[in-house]
Amino acid sequence: MNIYIDTDFKCHVSNPDDVYTVVETDFFDGKCQAYIEGYRFVPAGESWTRQDGEVFHGEMVSPWQDWQELAEAQRVYEREQYDAMAAELADAKAALEMLGVNADE
Repeated sequence: MNIYIDTDFKCHVSNPDDVYTVVETDFFDGKCQAYIEGYRFVPAGESWTRQDGEVFHGEMVSPWQDWQELAEAQRVYEREQYDAMAAELADAKAALEMLGVNADE
C-alpha cells in the first residue's frame, strides 16, 4: 500500500496538497487510518534525527503516538470490519432464503 510521509517522517494516508513523499510498504496493510497516522516511517537509505540527537536509519517503523492508543484504535476498526462483514453475510443468507435456497446446506 502507499502511505505518505512528511519531512519529520510521520505517516499520512492521503496527500491532499501533494507535499508529502509517497512510500510503498506492506507494513500497514489492514491497518486503520488512526493506526497508520500514529507511526513514523523512515525509508531505507534515509535517516531521522530525534530531538535529543539520536539518529535512526531506515528502514524504520516506530509509533510516535502512544502505542496502546494506536492498538485500541486498530481493535475498534477490526471489530467494525467484522460487524460489517457479519451483517453482509446475514443479508446474503436472508436473500438466499427468500429465493428458497438453504444457505446452511
